[in-house]
Amino acid sequence: MAKKKILVADDDKQCLILLHQLLQDAGYEVDDASGGSEVLRRLSQGSYDLLLLDFDMRDIKGDRLSLMLRMDKQYETLPILMVTGHAEKSEHVFKEYGATDVIYKPFENREFLSKVHLLLGEEL
Repeated sequence: MAKKKILVADDDKQCLILLHQLLQDAGYEVDDASGGSEVLRRLSQGSYDLLLLDFDMRDIKGDRLSLMLRMDKQYETLPILMVTGHAEKSEHVFKEYGATDVIYKPFENREFLSKVHLLLGEEL
């Protein structure tokens, strides 16, 4: 069975490295994007099973990017896990932006991987 492919987008290099390593160690194929423009470029070049999207990126904010993707028929069903440190915003708000689910920083690795497995339709 082919590895599930995940695109991780975060403009914080340390967070990007951490998420990449965590997912790679869990057996996923992982590509990185350091901003919203790079996400759009990577999505146009290949297909992904899941997008991990930081809410607070500099060039294109995660909320705007997820809404843009939801308006495109090609990406309207792509699972999007919004990763954020904005605990003051409710999960419902992020889902209005087009996120499938949200995880708040800091998070436990087990909680993070559980959400990834569920969004990919995998058994825990």
